[in-house]
Amino acid sequence: MNRPFVYGYLAENENFIDRQEDRQQLKTFLGHGINVMLISPRRWGKSSLVKMAMTELMAEDPEVRVCYVDAFKVRSEEDFYNKFASAIIGGVSSTMEKKWEDIKKYIQSFIPGIKLKANAMEAIDVEMELDFQPLKKSAEDILDLPERIAKEKGVHIIVCVDEFQQLALLPEWKHIEAQMRSVWQHHQHANYCLYGSKRHMMMDIFNNSGSPFYRFGQVLFMKKIDKKYWIPYIKHGFESMSKSISTELAERICDVTECHSWYVQQLSFFIWADTIIEADEDIFNRQLQTLIDTNAPQFESDISGLAPSQLSMLVAIAFGEQHLSAAEVVRKYELGGAQTIARNKKIIVAKDFVELRGGKYCFVDPVFLLWFKQQYCM
Repeated sequence: MNRPFVYGYLAENENFIDRQEDRQQLKTFLGHGINVMLISPRRWGKSSLVKMAMTELMAEDPEVRVCYVDAFKVRSEEDFYNKFASAIIGGVSSTMEKKWEDIKKYIQSFIPGIKLKANAMEAIDVEMELDFQPLKKSAEDILDLPERIAKEKGVHIIVCVDEFQQLALLPEWKHIEAQMRSVWQHHQHANYCLYGSKRHMMMDIFNNSGSPFYRFGQVLFMKKIDKKYWIPYIKHGFESMSKSISTELAERICDVTECHSWYVQQLSFFIWADTIIEADEDIFNRQLQTLIDTNAPQFESDISGLAPSQLSMLVAIAFGEQHLSAAEVVRKYELGGAQTIARNKKIIVAKDFVELRGGKYCFVDPVFLLWFKQQYCM
């Protein structure tokens, strides 16, 4: 596909913008055996950042092996252990023959029932279905796989778990959480990068003193890419396809999206696709509305479960109100009683609609804010 802007896929090579400091931090911590918990809002490019940093680290250190686990679609405790075991074997074994040898050596010894599903497109991509008998002992052995394999092969294994907070939605989470920490805390040859997009949930897992994962490693908060990097990237994208966009319009793309990685790429693509020779004000405004409309179904789904008083609180914040318990604000926006206000503040923060920045409530998603204003503030 010949297009200058990419979203919905991992950003790689020329589409990966800056993040030199973030990449170096990840390589330094993980490369020296320190666990990392990486937190940022959704669609900021966490997966791309981790993949790029780990690719660089493996190129720099031939003893490093990286295993990737996607927790987003995990539906049960058994499903997690299947995916975890598959990822570990897949990350350390380079051929189908070696994968099978490692399965027999490291897994079949304690789990005799194994079904293999090979990817038809990639013969060495294997997914396992493990018959856990009994689950408790099998789970401990599965969680210990990275350390055991790393020691025996003389390598350093880094396990990267994407959307880690999704595991907290499983009914068995408390058991899984305690089990993971009890096993992983003893690992010396394997360590972990746990990252997710639900800030409130991730903070509760890693910054709550009552959580097993409290002080498990280094917590990193992902920062936005500065527009000084985005502007030349946007202009180059247009120029590479014999089109042009002014510095001023490129800067406006950054400003209206608040340098949100997904939205910068998405809006830039919409404007580029609508441009014949040079982007102008009309194209910008038209495609900004396209951006809002394109994401509207997701926004509608996000707010579908909110109570009227919670929507009213979002309206108040959208209008710039910060003193949400002030009598005039309560009356104007019909926010309810003191207990309702306190509860709703917690809910809209927990659902990642807003966050506290410098003591002020701010919307997490800049395009959601634009859509919300059109729907509820006019």
